[in-house]
Amino acid sequence: MLLGVRRYVGSCRRAGVRWFKAEPVAGPPKLPKEDQEEFERLQKIAQSQEAIDAYNREVEGDSTKESLNSPLLTKNDIGSFSPEFTKTLPEFEGDKNPETGEIGGPKQDPLRHGDYSFNGRVTDF
Repeated sequence: MLLGVRRYVGSCRRAGVRWFKAEPVAGPPKLPKEDQEEFERLQKIAQSQEAIDAYNREVEGDSTKESLNSPLLTKNDIGSFSPEFTKTLPEFEGDKNPETGEIGGPKQDPLRHGDYSFNGRVTDF
């Protein structure tokens, strides 16, 4: 009886073993050794601070990319709107809207353009 149990346990253990050869997975063909070394060298350069500094020096000297160095773009606070979106001018002074009598409401009618927007930006999605 013990011999039969050993055969049963032994056959269960072999059931999880794969008896077939797996095919190689799809992928790009391998590069020749020289090309692979050049690729790795270029990757290291591209990921280093040296490449970023070289690009920044190139942009500073290039007059065609002067808009990147524009004071309007470089002096903005993070999260603020671009300079072309000026501050909205109020339609009335004080807290009370003279047309509707609303107290503490918006200084401009947000429904003037058909949607709830201020300065062309929709605020009620």
